[in-house]
Amino acid sequence: MPLPQFSALRDDNRLREDQRAFLDRLGDLLIKEKPSLVPLESVSASIVGKRKEKAHVEVTIPNQGDPELTLLITVEPKAVVVSYGCYDHIHFGYGEPDPPVEEAFGFIRDILFGNVELEITNGWFSTKVITYRLDASSGRRVLMQSGSTLAIFAAGFRWPPRSRAVRRISFS
Repeated sequence: MPLPQFSALRDDNRLREDQRAFLDRLGDLLIKEKPSLVPLESVSASIVGKRKEKAHVEVTIPNQGDPELTLLITVEPKAVVVSYGCYDHIHFGYGEPDPPVEEAFGFIRDILFGNVELEITNGWFSTKVITYRLDASSGRRVLMQSGSTLAIFAAGFRWPPRSRAVRRISFS
């Protein structure tokens, strides 16, 4: 049985088949594996855009354990953007150097079940975030991406700047 929030969107003619398939897989994951910190009734989804070639779905998955850590998934035609809290976001399917869209679902699953680590360095004016995926077989960190953001946009300005911190993201 699919999530009611996703079922209501399935019949909208603005969605492409790849978007519907992605929502089906995501709904199945949430229902079957039930990440313990995800209140299923609070998961929301809406379609943004009026034309089929531009319409995308925005899915919001809250985290009961950490209200500041919300997973926002934007399912575009042939691309997916995964945003995790105020920390960072990763594009899938935009071409090199971004990973292919097929890898988005595995990354979302890794976030939900605690297999993503962030290395955060707060500087005076910017915050650097390095995202790692934890390899299930070896436990080693695999670099996903690295980037910097103005400090005011990355979880707020901190005074004095803190040194490096490592945070594991989990919804279970």
